[in-house]
Amino acid sequence: MKLYVNGTIYIEREQFATTMLVDNEYIRAVGGRELYNKYKDKAEVIDLKGATVIPGLNDSHLHFLMAAEYLEMLKLTDVTSMQELIERSKNYIKEKQYTEEDFLYTEGWNQNYFTDIQKIPDRTDLDKISTTIPVAMVRVDRHIMSLNSKAIEQLNITKFSFPKNGGEVKKDENGEPTGVLTEGAIDLVRPFLPEPSREKKKQLLKQAMKLANSFGLTSMHVNDAKDNKIEETLSLYKELEAEKKLSLRFYHQIWFNDDAYMQPFFDKGYKLGQGSLYNKIGPVKLFSDGTLGARTAALRKAYSDDPGNYGVETKTQEQLNHEVQVAVENDFQVIIHGIGDKGVERILDAFDYALAGKPNDLRLGINHIQITDKDLLERVIDKGYLTYVQPIFLNDDIPIIYDRVGEIRAQNSYAFETLRKAGVHQSLSTDAPIVTFDPWANLYCAITRKRLDEKSANGFLPEESMDIYSAVDAYTYESAYASFEENVKGRIKSGYLADFVLLDRNIFTCEPSELKEVQVLSTVVGGKEVFRKEINNEINCK
Repeated sequence: MKLYVNGTIYIEREQFATTMLVDNEYIRAVGGRELYNKYKDKAEVIDLKGATVIPGLNDSHLHFLMAAEYLEMLKLTDVTSMQELIERSKNYIKEKQYTEEDFLYTEGWNQNYFTDIQKIPDRTDLDKISTTIPVAMVRVDRHIMSLNSKAIEQLNITKFSFPKNGGEVKKDENGEPTGVLTEGAIDLVRPFLPEPSREKKKQLLKQAMKLANSFGLTSMHVNDAKDNKIEETLSLYKELEAEKKLSLRFYHQIWFNDDAYMQPFFDKGYKLGQGSLYNKIGPVKLFSDGTLGARTAALRKAYSDDPGNYGVETKTQEQLNHEVQVAVENDFQVIIHGIGDKGVERILDAFDYALAGKPNDLRLGINHIQITDKDLLERVIDKGYLTYVQPIFLNDDIPIIYDRVGEIRAQNSYAFETLRKAGVHQSLSTDAPIVTFDPWANLYCAITRKRLDEKSANGFLPEESMDIYSAVDAYTYESAYASFEENVKGRIKSGYLADFVLLDRNIFTCEPSELKEVQVLSTVVGGKEVFRKEINNEINCK
């Protein structure tokens, strides 16, 4: 047994303890001096030296395998012009000594940050990188892909290419592909893109787990297993578990862009919650629309800065109704991506159709839920649908939100605190690799409603700011609730898993601006330390 003493141990809102007893994988008791006196001679005593202790953080939606691969790709997230994108890519090809047998694939550009020309890169732009090496680049939100002419040729994209699952192959005035693919059109080429070997993927996952542990993450809801690669992807995690290499607990959101793969998945006997405490099957994951930055989020009224464009509905209402109903009939939880108000409305209609008046016992939920109005929010509240939100998206969306949807629609959007105060179960996530899975940046945005470099007094709709208690609970307890595990993790409490994090400052009393600077001193999963910060002198916890 281990007895942790002299800490600021978070129990729940405004309640703290100083002492915690851990026995193997579980927390056995939490208290104060009396607990210390009872067990000081029976357990290994660990002095926390005033460190603040919180439950292990739990990201409720991200693409972890993609994020792991992303860490080794050509970086484009900080590119601020089309010219810089071109030059950086040309230099990368030269540095890596690419030949015509290679394929440059990377992600992360955002045309909204381009200072020379704010356009989506097409083949004419990417041909300036190379005309002999195929180049494919995905937008930061992963809802638009740009190809150069060589990639168009090699991937066999023609004027006759037509996506099955929504989206568009953009064409020029002659009907030829421009090299821009949106939404489901990306699936036309994904199976033919280069990808790391199986062993390389496992290596990348292990590296990414170390980074996640250093941020204080102990659990994740990962959205990696998709369509025809579900079993292949799940087996990566199974092998790492068998090798005892998992330092995070994973809940797998099973991603279906093509519903042809859904019934075969159920027929193989997969069950919600199947697996272990480290690795289990989670909900069916579907899409309703695209993203705001790409102007593909489905809106009821056209984009304010693009008249005539209502975004992309990736499925018909009938398709979405059917897919949700099939999942519910198989006793599966469902999470659906919805960003625009039309996209959210379609999700609510599909949920209502599938449940047919029954309570939301399967904890169906909406991912993102950004552009909304009061009626949509009331429907979510009334039916008790879960919400998975990404406050860090405000970092990219604040500069564009009013241009995209106008002031009236913006005023009822990103209404995270309204939903929380109404009792909606709402968990925090990052949707990495769209953004970093650093939870401290996400918490900063949740509490301040500012961009990460914002210095102004007020953030975007500051009345929708969470306080630190709500934000931490949304990153711990509520994420556990979303995986039906609220009785075993997400709190520092007797009988709960010993998943917790030691911090270098008291996040409950420090200035919100300090959240971006928080240092994790130690991360513990199942009673075992999986990360420790190297400190050359005495810890000074603020």
